[in-house]
Amino acid sequence: MKKTWFYRLLFSYFPIFFSLTSVLILLAFLFVSDLSRKETMNANQMYVRHVIQMIDHSLRETDGMLIHEIETNDKLRTFFQRNAGSQNYFSTYEVSKKINELVTFNTFIDSVYLYRFSDGMVISPAVFVPLEKFGDRTFLTGHLDSRIPYTLSERRTYSDALDPENRPPASVVSIVRRYPLLTGEQGVVVINIAVREIQKMLSSMSSSQVSFVEIKDRNGNLITDPLPENKGKEGTVLSHFVSDYTGWSYEGGVYDNHLFRYASVFSYLWIVSGFVVVAAGTVWMAYVTRRNYRPIESIISRINVYSMHKSSKLTRKAKDEFNFIEQALDNLIEQSNTYQKLHEEDVIYRRRHFFLQLLEGRRPANPRDWATELELFWTRSPGESIGLAVFEIDKYSAMKERYSVRDQYLLKFVLNSVVKEIAEPLPVTVWPEWTADHRLTVLFQMADAQNGDEQFIASLAESARAWVEKNLDYTITVGVGPCMAQVDDIPQSYAGALAALAYKSSLGLNLVIPHNERGLKLQGEPYRHLQLIRSLAQAFRAGGEDWRSIYSQIFSEVKDALFSREEHVNLMNYFIYHLYREMMEFPPNVREIWKTETLPRLNQVLHTFDLVDEVETQFLDILTDTEKKIRLLQESRSKYTVIREVRSYIEREYANPDLSLNLLCEEFGLNGKYLSRLFKEAFGVKLVDYLVGVKVEKSKELLENTQLSLQQISGAVGYLHVISFIRAFKKVEGTTPGEYRKKHGKSLS
Repeated sequence: MKKTWFYRLLFSYFPIFFSLTSVLILLAFLFVSDLSRKETMNANQMYVRHVIQMIDHSLRETDGMLIHEIETNDKLRTFFQRNAGSQNYFSTYEVSKKINELVTFNTFIDSVYLYRFSDGMVISPAVFVPLEKFGDRTFLTGHLDSRIPYTLSERRTYSDALDPENRPPASVVSIVRRYPLLTGEQGVVVINIAVREIQKMLSSMSSSQVSFVEIKDRNGNLITDPLPENKGKEGTVLSHFVSDYTGWSYEGGVYDNHLFRYASVFSYLWIVSGFVVVAAGTVWMAYVTRRNYRPIESIISRINVYSMHKSSKLTRKAKDEFNFIEQALDNLIEQSNTYQKLHEEDVIYRRRHFFLQLLEGRRPANPRDWATELELFWTRSPGESIGLAVFEIDKYSAMKERYSVRDQYLLKFVLNSVVKEIAEPLPVTVWPEWTADHRLTVLFQMADAQNGDEQFIASLAESARAWVEKNLDYTITVGVGPCMAQVDDIPQSYAGALAALAYKSSLGLNLVIPHNERGLKLQGEPYRHLQLIRSLAQAFRAGGEDWRSIYSQIFSEVKDALFSREEHVNLMNYFIYHLYREMMEFPPNVREIWKTETLPRLNQVLHTFDLVDEVETQFLDILTDTEKKIRLLQESRSKYTVIREVRSYIEREYANPDLSLNLLCEEFGLNGKYLSRLFKEAFGVKLVDYLVGVKVEKSKELLENTQLSLQQISGAVGYLHVISFIRAFKKVEGTTPGEYRKKHGKSLS
């Protein structure tokens, strides 16, 4: 037999072997190169930091010596305090000698000179001349007008002689200080730091053949020049720092030719070692393959014989039996897993879809298909009783804010499991499904139809409610629907459970509410509160305190009535609508507060509330906050106090028949149109309409509580003619005073 499988097995190993060894060699080389580079960078950074510390220390030491001499040297004090025109050659000599000592003492210092404001003289170890004859006058002149007590210059060329050929110039950086230190009104002291000394310091600290440091001033100009032997070399910058003291930037790096030469030599060693390993591995692989191929060939021979008998197609087209077997197994496993996954997903989807069909009363057109689905998902025997309950999470919006999505799923899973575990030892079968984000709907199958099945479901729901209250960080409210005998009646039970659940805003949270709860049908009349709402809106717009009492009366009556959530929402929308209409009578700045702040907050409450008590509390907080903002806007106007006095005057003098706009103008000294405009801006209602409204409100009290005639009442509220009173009353209330008394008046007999 040919050694086909032997060679195939042998040569199939080589690509993997070569690939792995090549990758290992490359990774090792990259690792060593990266490690070397990092170490080089760390060493260079430490070197550059050391250079910065040395240079900053030398400059600080030089500046400190200068400050010490400025503060303590009497010769300098005498020089700067000398009046113009006075000459003392000995003192001048002493100062020059002192300057020379400073230069001799500190090798960093190239030269020092002093300039005196009183006579414009400059003194250095070499010269004592007026400013116009001083060789460095251009630099010095540029610093005379500056009031900065300390300056460090850029690199420059310094010479104290007018003719630079007599004394060669030097590259320096200059420290300029005013004298004295605090005021700087007597002169200037300039110390020139020799750039060559900085260059020497750098050369002494490292080998210039391997590393370099470039120092630049704040403007990016070089402080130090590269050494002649390093000019033209290409280097790699490894670190960059800026001195906090001088503001100079330091760039450090290495010259690349040495670094890459060493790295290349090192990489050659690794490559040679890699080839040696490859050769040794090849020999070993050939030996192992030769030793192990015989039993494998025997197995393959048997597979070939079997495939020739069982698969003629394989014999004709497939040359690689291993590949054929591998593909067949992979396809079989993949198809099996795919089918299993699709089947599980399909069952879950179909089960939930079928559940929703039961609740909504939809069913397939073909009765046979319906019966098959029913038997598949929910097997039940004839005569069993069917019940339904809806478990709703209380304050679900707050729960979503408090927990992540993952935690919400976990808490919902717990509720689902609790319902199943509570029902497990009982003679009942449950089918729970989440029909909304916050609602778990549960179908119950009782073994025997009895009259107490609804109480049984309510008790089971109560057990689940109590467990959730005790063990979880939220509560649930449960609506229990009526029990049915037929599957087709499940939608009726579902509707009953939802209807009971709708009353939790009135009954409270964390309850079990049966559909036949006593009082559910004793509903209130939402529309009887509409007049109170209109009165509240008008009182809130007028800015009086009576709106709070009307507000309390509205919610007191709403809570006494038994409204569903939908009825609460409709009533509160009517509440918001009337407030909106009244607030639109205010100026634009007040309307803007209502539109952008108050209205969105009120609507948010309607979307998230569970109890009517929450609406009452949150609406009151929002309206109180809005009232404060409106009053602050109104009180910021200079005439607001006067307008409040006008309103108080109207409420006090409403019975005066002469009370009118003209009388108010005379009383308060304001123009009629101006007064009306201010009143409308402050209270959102015309002054004349407000006056009529006050008279009508007072007349309503008399109509309800007294037996006075219309003539007497009209006079009591400031109308001389009863016809005018009747016309005004009907315009405001939509009915005549007599009809109003018949409807609202009290019997005083």
